[in-house]
Amino acid sequence: MKIAIYDTGLSISDQILKLLDKYIRMRDINFNICNLSNSDCQLSLICKVDIAFICIDSSSQIEMLRKFCLNNSKCKIIIVAYIPDYRYAFQFHAFDFISLPICEKNFFHTLDDAVYYLTHTSVETTVALRTPFETLNIKPAKIYYFERCDRKIVISTIQGEYIYIGRYTMKELTQKFKPYNFECPHKSFLVNLRHLKYIKGFDIYMSSGAIIPLAQKRTVEFKATYNKYIEKRFDLI
Repeated sequence: MKIAIYDTGLSISDQILKLLDKYIRMRDINFNICNLSNSDCQLSLICKVDIAFICIDSSSQIEMLRKFCLNNSKCKIIIVAYIPDYRYAFQFHAFDFISLPICEKNFFHTLDDAVYYLTHTSVETTVALRTPFETLNIKPAKIYYFERCDRKIVISTIQGEYIYIGRYTMKELTQKFKPYNFECPHKSFLVNLRHLKYIKGFDIYMSSGAIIPLAQKRTVEFKATYNKYIEKRFDLI
């Protein structure tokens, strides 16, 4: 598995290298790691790696990196920056965001996620959703969540949002996608647990930057289901 570190001026590549070395020893895993300098030529090399840590120190770099993330979806790109709001600038594009200073626990958790997705998505399942006019073929792994809005269903995916007007109710969608680790935290939402980053109070924070409401009466059951999913996922790493 290939990993690249692209530091545009934060000078934290040494810290990331030390964390990667510790992670390798803890997980007994092999990485091929390379450091890239701050140039467009070097940035173009990231598309050839599996995981990339991009460290940015200026908001002027956002647009360039946003386009790069969009065009290199196969690479698990992790943004490292001081300002937490960067996570929203990369909505639907970067794999994850790490705020500075780097927390070792969060760093390892993010890397666990990236490794898991890379090693368990070689064959992606496609699910067919019938509509009155056509059949929509969609990959569960690419979906962040479903949202019921009026009489329509909004499907939020890695590629963007789609409006689905079909024959399925939210209950039927829940049954159809439950085998792919989708759960309902609220009567109007069905979320993909693999894209859930953390829960705070009655808010669910997704890797896309979206915040999903957690119904109070569903809190205990939903958190228990999510914890079981996390335990099962770590057992496979």
